[in-house]
Amino acid sequence: MRRANLALVLRTVHREGPRSRAALTETTGLNRSTIADLVGELQRAGLVTERASEALGRVGRPSPIVEPDPRVVAVAVNPEVDALDIGAVALDGTIVARERLAQSALLTPKRTTALVAATLADWRSGALAASRITGVGVAVPGPVRASDGLVREAPHLEWLDAPLSDMVTDATALPTHVGNDAAHGALAEYLFGAARGAHDVVYLNGGASGIGGAVIIGGVLLGGAGGYAGEFGQNRPGIVDPADRRALDGVLEDEVSRALLLEGRGSRRR
Repeated sequence: MRRANLALVLRTVHREGPRSRAALTETTGLNRSTIADLVGELQRAGLVTERASEALGRVGRPSPIVEPDPRVVAVAVNPEVDALDIGAVALDGTIVARERLAQSALLTPKRTTALVAATLADWRSGALAASRITGVGVAVPGPVRASDGLVREAPHLEWLDAPLSDMVTDATALPTHVGNDAAHGALAEYLFGAARGAHDVVYLNGGASGIGGAVIIGGVLLGGAGGYAGEFGQNRPGIVDPADRRALDGVLEDEVSRALLLEGRGSRRR
């Protein structure tokens, strides 16, 4: 129960932003003494900080403001067909560091792991010297097995059964979570972006690797038994006239892609 309450308080200030102890008491339903005790433990763990309230003109002592400790960061990684994007995001949502490493050849799991490890080594003596790195999250353009982060297939990267989670953990000594890029994107929009406050979400994304999608129902990501559900890019679009199809019996990615859109825009300019 205590672990659940600690997680509740930390999750609240992480997702909702700085909150006074009084506001946390109201939001969580816990009593004031319990909140004070939990906040003290989270402070000792280096996960939150407290500052004096700026409220003026109120009767009684102002309630301290609890906020995520910005020195706690997670590393986000997105391998694509043309580049590797790496960022460090603080617990308060601040982007502390970010690099886009353009690639002239397709990334392999081994190359991806090496680039992540090298970038983190540089950041640890530079931009993240004063930070506490808690883990790595990798968003891959392809189906990922939920149980262990195995990339079953990233077709545009030509990856098959890549144990990327274990590889990155071994190279960085950090816990690593690997998931589908669209699934991560859907959760990000649901928690912090355009879908915040919605209960049911249909999410589509398009990038260098094609089209992906995810579905959130009742606040829960639809993953299916193995974590592969909601992959819209592999659905077959309902195109009535066969003459309008680009590929016979093709999937959505065959009909719509960033490359095709850019090609069409270039044709209009000419």
